[in-house]
Amino acid sequence: MKVRLVKFISLTALIGIVGCGVSEKTLSDAEKKMNDMKTMGVPDSALSTVKVYLYQAKDARSRGNTGVANKTAASLKKELAAVDSKYKAEINRLMPVLDSLRSVIKATRSGLTGIQAKKLDSLMVAVDSFANIKWYLQAYNKAAEIGAALPQFNKDEETSKELRSSIPGEWVCTNVTKSTEVKGVHAVEKKIFTFQRNGKVNLVEKKSGQSGPFLKEDWEFRSWGDWDLHGDTVHLFIKRFAAIKQNFTRLYVENGKKVWKKEPQPTYDSTITDGSQDRYVVYQDLKDDFERTRKF
Repeated sequence: MKVRLVKFISLTALIGIVGCGVSEKTLSDAEKKMNDMKTMGVPDSALSTVKVYLYQAKDARSRGNTGVANKTAASLKKELAAVDSKYKAEINRLMPVLDSLRSVIKATRSGLTGIQAKKLDSLMVAVDSFANIKWYLQAYNKAAEIGAALPQFNKDEETSKELRSSIPGEWVCTNVTKSTEVKGVHAVEKKIFTFQRNGKVNLVEKKSGQSGPFLKEDWEFRSWGDWDLHGDTVHLFIKRFAAIKQNFTRLYVENGKKVWKKEPQPTYDSTITDGSQDRYVVYQDLKDDFERTRKF
């Protein structure tokens, strides 16, 4: 997309010095102009002198020193005009660079899939938005950041393609809780992650037994959603989450006697739309903590 040179507000109309002194509106307009330039991407360092003149003009006006206020406002007008001119030229210089960056990013995007492609698309929304409202310096700065990150995008894409065939299957992780001090403590926790080749995933997570001196657990949760790879990390996008059972038993002491009391929690089956149940696992951790019991 070709872009056009941004047209700045006329500084002659902006900074007017009348014979009776500098008006408050004149200084307010100058401050607004300075802030607008900052918003469009002009760095603070380029506006440092403008800030000094603006402060001095405001201070002189508040003290009733008309001569100093007029002189400083004239310097303010001149400095704003200089910054305006400099950054018009800078924008002209950057336009072909921005076009080139966008072309390189587009070419890289054509080779990406899955999360890599979605992430790059998301980042480019800001570039397009800035360009559409003619904040070209902001658009260039953002595009330059994205351009610098393209090698990592390509690396993540390559890693994802290498690992993708290693993910489908049933992965099982089993943890046993025991205690040498409390004889009754013995609980088994199991996680079963099933990754389908079509990108679907379902999880079964359950635990049963006495997990501590004062707690017995018997619960099971199930999740359904999609999976994808971002580099070496498996992302799980959960769309449905169900509590199949939530049975807890706690030990209390009443009248000097130990009493186990059941404290069941309600079951539920929920559709997830806010990403609150999403999770991720690095492939190496999946290999270390789980056993792939079935391959698809």
